Order: sequence, then structure tokens, then C-alpha cells
Amino acid sequence: MIALNRNKNNRSVLQKNVSSKEIIKAYLDVISNSHSAIDYEDVKNELKNRNIYKGRSAFGSISTMGVRFSQMCFYMFGYKVGKVFIPSPMTENLLNKKEDISKESNMLVNVFSMQFPHPYSKGTASSFELYFGRLLIKLLLDSRINKRLYIDELIWFMPFIDKITSSKYEELIQSIKEYRTYTYNKKMELFHSIPDYEEFMATTLHEFKYYFLRIFEGFGVFNLVQDPGHNGGKLIKFTHPGESGTERSDIIDGYYDDCSGYFELSDKVVEDAIKLSNSFSAFDKPTSMNTQGINSKQDWLTALYDAEPLEYLSKISKAANRDKEISDTIQAMVYASKYGSHDGKDFEESLKPFIYLFRETCNVEIISGAGNTDLLCAMEDANNDVYKMNVDAKTRRTGLAELNGRHLEKHLNKHGSKFCIVVSPRFASGIADDIYGYRIVTIRADDFGSYCYKECKNNTDGYADFESIHQIIEANLGTDITQKVRNLTQERYGISI
Repeated sequence: MIALNRNKNNRSVLQKNVSSKEIIKAYLDVISNSHSAIDYEDVKNELKNRNIYKGRSAFGSISTMGVRFSQMCFYMFGYKVGKVFIPSPMTENLLNKKEDISKESNMLVNVFSMQFPHPYSKGTASSFELYFGRLLIKLLLDSRINKRLYIDELIWFMPFIDKITSSKYEELIQSIKEYRTYTYNKKMELFHSIPDYEEFMATTLHEFKYYFLRIFEGFGVFNLVQDPGHNGGKLIKFTHPGESGTERSDIIDGYYDDCSGYFELSDKVVEDAIKLSNSFSAFDKPTSMNTQGINSKQDWLTALYDAEPLEYLSKISKAANRDKEISDTIQAMVYASKYGSHDGKDFEESLKPFIYLFRETCNVEIISGAGNTDLLCAMEDANNDVYKMNVDAKTRRTGLAELNGRHLEKHLNKHGSKFCIVVSPRFASGIADDIYGYRIVTIRADDFGSYCYKECKNNTDGYADFESIHQIIEANLGTDITQKVRNLTQERYGISI
């Protein structure tokens, strides 16, 4: 049996406040009908109209509304910057009713994106480095365990896995198979062997079954299936200390009474789950504040809620239309910036179609080579006058090197360009000194892509606005404009909550 450290201070902690798809859907419907701010009265009225929320008073609790937005962040619907909620690409799809991916597979990406560390899971031990969603989906695709997990084995194993490797995964599979041979009494002996098990296993069971599974079953990602023969028909039960003896069990509602069972992937998402699991390893180390190139929490949030989900969505989008072209183009650019060829040619080539996603683009030419700019772009300004700009592509490796502002300025003069944009997945801390006083700006690829994605998705013509970026550049030459572009994205597409 796999050795796991089971105690209340060493487990995955799932947020628990919203417990159904209907509550989340009501929030999303209110968001979709608002333009820049959420009125909590509208949220409460929507919930009350659907008979799914009454509150502890006749008017409900404003603080509860805020907590529920926090839980939506935990389940990857978006993230908060101050009092602004920024929808994830999956939520953008739901709000804009995009049909290039099924609603169920769209929500599958929410599950697949979940990881620890997580910015909205304060109770999870800091030692956890796990793509939680990737691992769970991998398990549910493994025929050796019948592509299912029983509720009691879910809480016996999953909350206490802090890291996973290929060898540890094989050990986990064998341990699940062994656990399934145990009697009910043997299983209860295992739970009783955990120090103070009642104190936190009741909570763990409640978080996983009543919140996580219930929400994503409601969205069609999972099926919950009763098995009257499981554990001889007996339920695994735990009692909350200090809560008047509130009891939690692994019961699954359905045809049989007082019966436990398992969960599995719904038929509607299996095909896309296979694509995701084959494309992205559960054994990778997840992004964190300690990841090289992540210099702030905002960097981390952008990676978690924009860049990585966009990669996932691009693998399972089915329609060969403008939406897929947008997603694929942006994802290819961000990916090439991080993992492209050492000479940067892949990144340069991916930037060309990316720049064409802006409606002001007239022409993009890859120049490259020593003593020259990487891309020369002809752009149209607000007065319909055409100007030139240079774009330099710096990959993950070269973005940490010094920028030679004098050389880049020469390239501007050579082509008669107004300014140069340097795009990279990250920059060295001293870059600001390298470009100060020059007609150069820097921007992180993730944020450039995030802005472009949200613009294209929300504009009726399917193109992004570059003129606003142009104005930011003109006012901030010689600086990094990443935060300015983040602010612009938040102003346009964030929802005040």
C-alpha cells in the first residue's frame, strides 16, 4: 500500500460554499447580463427567483455573495484582482455561448486546470506540488481500476497525494486495486488508524462529495453511480466534532436507498479527456510563485487562468472556424515563446499570425537576421494613417539576457518605425535599465495573448483592438507595459464584485 502522510495539516483542501451547478449558473447569468459591475442584489434576486437561495435573513448575506465568488475562483471560473473578477477562457466561452466546444468539455477544462498550490486554497499544505485535475482525469481513464473511483477510496488516497511521479502513479494504481479487496471492517480499521481521523475526515468527505463532485456532476463532467454491493451495502461515515454530531457519509442518491458507489467521467467528455491526458502530463510540476519567470502573483494568475487553460482548450476545440483560429494562434504564440526552438525562429513565425489578429494590422513581414528587427509591421492608427513598428521576439532563454537598446534603436531608424515591442515569456530584472530612454517597450507573451484573446472573443468582428495598445506604448516608451496592458484587460473585461 502506498505510503501517504494522512493528517489534518497535510491534505488537499477544497473550498466549500457553493454546492450546485444552479448556484454557479445563476452567478454566470448575472455576470453575462452586466457590463462592468455586479450588483449583489441582482445576484440574490436571481438565486431567489430560482428557489435555490434563501439566506439566513429575508435579504440574504452580502458577505456570502463575496465568498461564493472566491469559490468560483477556486473552481477555475476566473480570478480576482482586488474587487474585480476576471473570467477565465472557459467562462468566456459560457458567457459568449461559443459552440466550438461542448459545455461539458468546457467544464472538463475547469477540472483539468485545478492544481496545488492554488491561489484560492489557503488550507492546503505548502508542500503540495500537484496537477490535481490532471491526476484525477488520468485515474478516471485507467482501465486497470475500471475507469472509476469509489467515494471512500477517493478520500482515502486523493487528498493526501502531494506529488506524483510515473513510478508513484503505478504504486497508486496497485494500492487502489489492493484497497478494493478489503472488507468494510478492514477499511474502517484503516480510517481509525489515522490520528484524530474524525476531526478532519468528515470535512474531507464533505468537501469532495458534496461540493466538488456535486458541482461537476451538475455540469455533466462526472456521473455518480450507485453500487448497492459496495462494502456489503454499508456506508463509510464520519462525524463532525463540535457540530452537534453532524454526520457525513459516502451515500449517493439514486434508485437504491442508503447506498454508496463511485464516480466516472460522463460519456460526453471521455474523448476530450483522453486528448487532454495524452497532451499534458500529470507528472509535470505545476506553476507556482517559485516558478522561474513568475515574478508576482499577477504573473501566476495570468499563467493559471489564461495561458494554461487556453492551451487545454486548443486541444479539444472541434470547430474549424474563427474561434478555433483565434485560440490556436494565441496558444501557438505563447507556447513558442516558452518552448520554441533555441534560435527563436518558431517564436518569430508564431508572432506573425498573432499580430494579424489585431484589426489595425495592414502587413507583417518576418525580417530577422543579424543587425535587423525580427518582424516589421505596418499598422493603421486612429486617423487611418499607416505607421511602422518593429517586433522583437525573445524566447524563454533569450528573454533573461540583456537587451541592447542602442541596437534596437538602430533597427527602428533603418526601417523608419515608430517604436519596437519586445515580446518574451519573461524578462530579467535589469531590462528596465536596458531600454530606458529608447523607443522600446517590453511585454510578457502571456499577458499580450490574454488581452488579444478576450478582445477577439468579445468583439463582433472577431478582432482585437491595437490602437489602445498603441496609445499605451506612446505614453510609456522605454518601459515594460505588461502591467498597463493587464490593467486595460481588467478595465474592459473584469467585473466589479
